[in-house]
Amino acid sequence: MKKTSLIPLFGAAILFGACLSDDNGEFIPVFNSADFTVTIENVVIPKPIFQSAVFNIPEGATDPAPIFPGDAYEFTINAGPVVVPNDGGTRLSFVSMFVQSNDLFFAPAEEGIALYDAMGNPIGANGPEDVTDQVLLWDAGTEVNEETGGPNQKPQQDPDAEDQGVDENGVVTLVENNMDAFGNVIPDNNAVIKVSIENTGPAQFTVRIENVSTASTIPTPGQGAGTTAAVPLSPGVYVVHTLESPFFEEGSALANAGLVQSAEGVENIAEDGFTEALAVDTQESTGLIIPLSPGVWAVHSMGVHPIYSSGNNDFGEGLEAVAEDGDPSMLLASLQGKTGVVSTQVFNIPTGATDPGPIGPGGSYAFSFTAIEGDYLSFATMFVQSNDWFYAFSENGIPLFENRQPISGDITSQVFLYDAGTEIDEYPGAGLSQVIRQSASNTGSNDPDATVRLVDPTSQPNVPESAGVIKVSITATPRQ
Repeated sequence: MKKTSLIPLFGAAILFGACLSDDNGEFIPVFNSADFTVTIENVVIPKPIFQSAVFNIPEGATDPAPIFPGDAYEFTINAGPVVVPNDGGTRLSFVSMFVQSNDLFFAPAEEGIALYDAMGNPIGANGPEDVTDQVLLWDAGTEVNEETGGPNQKPQQDPDAEDQGVDENGVVTLVENNMDAFGNVIPDNNAVIKVSIENTGPAQFTVRIENVSTASTIPTPGQGAGTTAAVPLSPGVYVVHTLESPFFEEGSALANAGLVQSAEGVENIAEDGFTEALAVDTQESTGLIIPLSPGVWAVHSMGVHPIYSSGNNDFGEGLEAVAEDGDPSMLLASLQGKTGVVSTQVFNIPTGATDPGPIGPGGSYAFSFTAIEGDYLSFATMFVQSNDWFYAFSENGIPLFENRQPISGDITSQVFLYDAGTEIDEYPGAGLSQVIRQSASNTGSNDPDATVRLVDPTSQPNVPESAGVIKVSITATPRQ
């Protein structure tokens, strides 16, 4: 009988793969190597407002209330000269009701109050700066004006009453020449309100809104001939923005106008001093635009920590340059000579581009490599609106094969946001030592906690979950 060697058959199995059986007894091919392509996408949904909140508790009080003569609201905002390059600069806007009216409100002009001058110097650097001349009085055009002291104005209504006047169906107009559309005598703005801004720390400002009216500031003929009153100011909503017209557009209907496009929110403040609707709509329009930087990937053996070791100090091999400045060159050089690293390279050219650069919302990087059973993948890319944060898999990387099958699909759930521990953290998107706003690389102060660690999701209110910033997916083609 002729003998047949089995060696070529086993050889073919090693070269082309083998088979395993599943629970149904069906054969599943298994592979020892594959070609992989990884795509890193920036999935941030851009929002037009950088920071927003309600101001509603008078200084020295504990509960929300309007402010009366001598009272003030005070709040702190975070803002660098820009949020992203060439965005026009950061500005402050707010809305507060002129309470002795049907629907008048105080707000800056549509462009807002610039927080930095043309040279990048912050407003109020030498103490509180009076910006009242940039605060204007507007008619919302939503409720027909009555004579001051009329029954449909807030001081004459139940505190919880809402929207009780006659609808005007008009447009937003500037109140000029000390007279509203009814013909009421309106005091100068600076006889009612004083607004000051002080630069109280790096990229941080304190805003103070004072009620400077008196009991004789405004005539109230609706309450009787010769009567006068003070002008309370209502709680309001503020925003830090870079685009114009956050809340309204002069000459247009108030509903759904501006960047926030609130259906009733500004109306509710202008007519009744109620902030809830505008606060909700503004928060939905508030978010941080987060670019992702060029980075480095590495295919490596199991048990190798090629980029970092959680809970320990940075290796000093180039992660700092990625996490602080988006520069992958030093880390690449270190990985190229590191024991256990099979292959490594930078990803730095956005899909569809020809030159290296970061990726903004909608952008992506892609890179490809070949790996074998037992190989792992690691990568690092900077969370650009930070001092030293980066996205990566766990310190061990992720296995590229499972049950001798090359992995494919969305692997974002295995991506985490880490603090490199090399530079002290500032407010994301505002810090002056963050790469977008710093004068030179590696300029921030040292972090007192020098360990690499997960970013505490409660540490900053404007940092979204990782899946809201980055998507990482992988496709595999088994090698035959």
